[in-house]
Amino acid sequence: MSTTDLMLKRLEQELRPIARQRIANGQLPREVLTRVSDGCGTGRLCSLCDRPIQPDEPEYQIERVGAAAQTLRFHRVCHYAWQLECARVKRRPRLIPRNPH
Repeated sequence: MSTTDLMLKRLEQELRPIARQRIANGQLPREVLTRVSDGCGTGRLCSLCDRPIQPDEPEYQIERVGAAAQTLRFHRVCHYAWQLECARVKRRPRLIPRNPH
């Protein structure tokens, strides 16, 4: 199995379910934020997989502002998993409660 195949398998089987759960419980935003900076890993934990982002890996940083101000950090593949889940949430129609009468 190639490196790309392994990465895609991890993306689908491991990372997207975590992203889905963290979006649902409010740990990650539901919408992709456009202000993203990248650089070398700082050794801090990824906001999705909770593993350190090593200095030889790209690190994506997103600054959340407002009441829930924080810095989100992602590995490249984790950032992609979060983006995919944000798009899925956006496409999903919201349920409208039925009138019981």
